[in-house]
Amino acid sequence: MKKKTKQNFHQSALILTCCLFAFVCACGYSFAPQGEHIDKRIKNIYVEQIVNKTAQAEVENYVRTAFIDQFIQTKRFKIVESVELADAVVKGSILNLSTSPLSYRSNAMVAEERATMTLELTFRDKESGKNIWMSPGISGTIDYTIESNINLLPATRKTAFIKLAGDTAEKIFNQMMSGF
Repeated sequence: MKKKTKQNFHQSALILTCCLFAFVCACGYSFAPQGEHIDKRIKNIYVEQIVNKTAQAEVENYVRTAFIDQFIQTKRFKIVESVELADAVVKGSILNLSTSPLSYRSNAMVAEERATMTLELTFRDKESGKNIWMSPGISGTIDYTIESNINLLPATRKTAFIKLAGDTAEKIFNQMMSGF
């Protein structure tokens, strides 16, 4: 009798698992946006140099590299080296990059900071000239620890800004591909 009960339990668990899987698939859930709303003829993307309207040098390079990485990770799009080869163009500006202290050490030195970056971005169909996606102001933040050795501050901020650029690019890319 125990063998039949155990077998029925396993069958019920298998059926329940299959039903749950079918429900998740049927509701349209997917793990990452793929840009299905974007015209299928758009395959080649050119990411223009990002305009840096801040006082922080090189951050525009971090942002552009992060966007290129996001497109490379998809199988749908290919990054091209010139606008002439592109079907669509990504262009944007870093409007603001600020840091503010979050906490202090006992000697009144900053222990943690928060960096906030605000971008404007446009993803434009080159042929029609129409915007596929745009955002006049989208921001990202990152919190990071400041070493007690003040000489390490530039390297610490650079690492944080690179991470911030990557996280913000991923957020924007996901919104772009989702049509939000």
